[in-house]
Amino acid sequence: MALLLGALWAWDIYEKIAASTYARRYKTVPLPANPSYDANDVSIVVPTIDTESTFTECVRLWLKSNPREIIIVTVPRCRTHVEQLVSPVRTDKITILNAPLANKRQQIALGAKAAKGKVIALVDDDAYWRGAELIPYMLAPFEKAEVGSVAGLQSPEIPSERQNARVITVWEAAAAFDMFKLNLEQPVRFAADGGCWALVGRTMFVRASILQDEKFVDAFTHQVYNNTIVNGADDVYVTEWVLDHGWEICVQNAPEAEITADVKRDWRFALQNLRWERGNFRSFSTRLISKPGFFAFRKRHPYLTRKLVEKLTRPLWTFAYVSAWLKSLWTAPWLAAFFLLWMIFGFEGWVPTYKAFAKEYPYMAGKVWALFCMEKVGPIIDIYAFATMSDDRWLTRAADAQYVKENSDVNKEKIQGVSGRLPKLAPFTRQEIK
Repeated sequence: MALLLGALWAWDIYEKIAASTYARRYKTVPLPANPSYDANDVSIVVPTIDTESTFTECVRLWLKSNPREIIIVTVPRCRTHVEQLVSPVRTDKITILNAPLANKRQQIALGAKAAKGKVIALVDDDAYWRGAELIPYMLAPFEKAEVGSVAGLQSPEIPSERQNARVITVWEAAAAFDMFKLNLEQPVRFAADGGCWALVGRTMFVRASILQDEKFVDAFTHQVYNNTIVNGADDVYVTEWVLDHGWEICVQNAPEAEITADVKRDWRFALQNLRWERGNFRSFSTRLISKPGFFAFRKRHPYLTRKLVEKLTRPLWTFAYVSAWLKSLWTAPWLAAFFLLWMIFGFEGWVPTYKAFAKEYPYMAGKVWALFCMEKVGPIIDIYAFATMSDDRWLTRAADAQYVKENSDVNKEKIQGVSGRLPKLAPFTRQEIK
């Protein structure tokens, strides 16, 4: 066990040195001298249901960036509410469409079908674009013809009145820490081999030709897992499709490309995170087993492949670390003590990581103990998410899950290319919102 602990320790040091090397190698894409794209080439597509009141401010900020158009896709039961939220900032650039059901993928496909821009920005209904240069910096990577999709920095939108240690909740701190880690990890994976787990869909720019391709739309809206058509995990799927069809992605972590997003203030963040984890496990297992498969994927993205395997097997790694350390307390206590000190204070250890987070969000410093506990139970959550990954409910929103379930008996047929049972995208005209 002492030898095992030593080996795990050596591996941990190697991984951290490699990550640090890739982080230093990462560079953002600068603005081109003569850009081929501008804001008029961007169509914003926003799928939304059960829309929050903050949506009005989000739309105002998107309009301030002067995109070609904003296409909001909701469902009939939510349309009146959405129109009320949009009315204070309504312009001719805004179109509101009805999807046949509350299925995020169907909503995105409908909005993309209507888009006229060369680039489509898939945007969550709680994403804030506060930077004046966000669109130019997000478009900069598209100067390279091979780039198909781009995403940037993501941070929590914390109102000033909540930036108080006595007010902020542990759930808000957990969401902030999740984004904090994402902003550190995404550029490392991208710099390593051009891949990443997923370009997060809070704001993702994608070439319109990709999202409007009939093969993509059909596959995107009829992906089947465990005899059920998948509803969410849209950003994971788009990232996979881009990488698997000859395109490149870009992680544009320039400060000018930063967006902020609302975060849950209560236990609903746990449900939201569970949904994300289930989507990740579905995606990762599919990538490594069949599409494209472990060896084909490793050939293209060796670093990312290793990280996907580590993610899927994290409970096993955790068990090995804990078992080796506990046993070494009796057989080689000096080794166990030094290992623990390394994990706490060493290079990219617990203290440096949480100290950096507290420096960025000082009013959340008092919640660090809870974040540490939540992070350490992650492997247990992994097991539950893996065991229930066929459950694709939105959990925090009222998706038409029963309708999707009743219309998803297409597993073998759909895989063989037979049309699925979900309704075709409803025809519409751009004047219907009038």
